[in-house]
Amino acid sequence: MSTISTFNVALEAQFGVHFPQLIEELFRPLVLASDSLVAVLVSILICQLLWFMGIHGALIITGIMNPFWMSNLLENQTALEAGEAVLPHIYLPAFWDFFLLVGGVGSTLPLVYLAIKSRSNQLKSVGKVGAIPAIFNINEPILFGFPIIMNPLFLVPFVVVPMINATLAWFLTSAEILDRVVLMIPWSVPAPIGAAWAANGSVINALMVGFAMLNSYFIYLPFFKAHEKILVEQEAERAERMQKRTASS
Repeated sequence: MSTISTFNVALEAQFGVHFPQLIEELFRPLVLASDSLVAVLVSILICQLLWFMGIHGALIITGIMNPFWMSNLLENQTALEAGEAVLPHIYLPAFWDFFLLVGGVGSTLPLVYLAIKSRSNQLKSVGKVGAIPAIFNINEPILFGFPIIMNPLFLVPFVVVPMINATLAWFLTSAEILDRVVLMIPWSVPAPIGAAWAANGSVINALMVGFAMLNSYFIYLPFFKAHEKILVEQEAERAERMQKRTASS
């Protein structure tokens, strides 16, 4: 303790700052870079590719981003208390959780509805099992039950959907149409509610989640239909083989 205190005294005498302030200034460029559209898109890309290979990408990305997010969230709260008209930061935990991970990583919530209505028994079963967890942003039943993980058919929408939603949300927030985040909300809160609460009850942010879901639905739809067709054909072949075995016995 005495060594740190002596070091702080020397720093203050020489440079007019304490050690924590020096560390903060050294890392300031990284903090600023973490709140950019490029940072959003790169983090999504890494997260989705890792998840596609079966690695928990969201856990890795949030572990890296949390120190920056906490610093930026504190600055937003300070600016709000000071009555500033525009808060300084956009890319914060609630932005990640509720605009980009609607129903879970990959924004797969619309796939639950498509699965429940599917002609494929496999998809219908997965949709029913995954419906309630997906409302709370837990989509492992969908990722592994469809499957999406290691399924080349879903690679493009799985990566592109959250990136498109992120870009739209970023520009709408920059244009001050969407409200900026000021609160830390558990990621498991249903996305429209979480997005609203995180921005002091913002209705427009909740509507943005609805738009993201609609956008996700239409992007996923053709890929889902192609996957469904393959499964329906496989299920028909299995049923035919079973009938032949039953008839022969």
